[in-house]
Amino acid sequence: MNCPVCGSEYYEILKSKGKHSKELLLKCEECGNIYREVIIREKPVDVRIIISEFESSKKEFIKLYPDEELEVDDILDIGGREVAINSIENKRGGRVGKSVVSDIVTIWASSMDIPARVGISVDFGGRILSNKVDVDRDFEFHVGDVVKLGNLLFKINSIKTIERKVRKGFAKASVAKRVYGKPLERGERHNYDLSSKIVQKIQKEE
Repeated sequence: MNCPVCGSEYYEILKSKGKHSKELLLKCEECGNIYREVIIREKPVDVRIIISEFESSKKEFIKLYPDEELEVDDILDIGGREVAINSIENKRGGRVGKSVVSDIVTIWASSMDIPARVGISVDFGGRILSNKVDVDRDFEFHVGDVVKLGNLLFKINSIKTIERKVRKGFAKASVAKRVYGKPLERGERHNYDLSSKIVQKIQKEE
């Protein structure tokens, strides 16, 4: 979309309207000329999306424009339901933070209508105590946090997310699959109490 006056390809979009075809009002950044361009968009394509709801997940398809760019944390509307993108798999077989739709194989998302369910595993020297909690999707687990969970007090040493294992920093509950920790003595000050968020009783794992 070169400027018809000076030929520059650098412009500012002043106005955009239309969906299937876009009419753009542009201003050349070189000479200041204002001109119009019309872009005909390709037809929408079906893209596979896997939506997680607690332990279950279901596969659906969503129609998106091939030239549209999506990234992690974007919100999509699936039949009136909002879902948040957790991960994107592209045609090269890898997970990426963002991609144009034409390169996407699968979108991994989770429902915005329910809280995030995160597993908790605390290691007592080979004996694992396991639990699950429901927390707000934006809740942040930080490595090093001290957490109270019923009668249990533990320190987070790592977090498993959809894509990787976090040993430093934090992860939001929306992408956290499991939190790993080591027990602490009672009486130590904790960062937060998740006792009221427990949805499954502690179980022993060998």
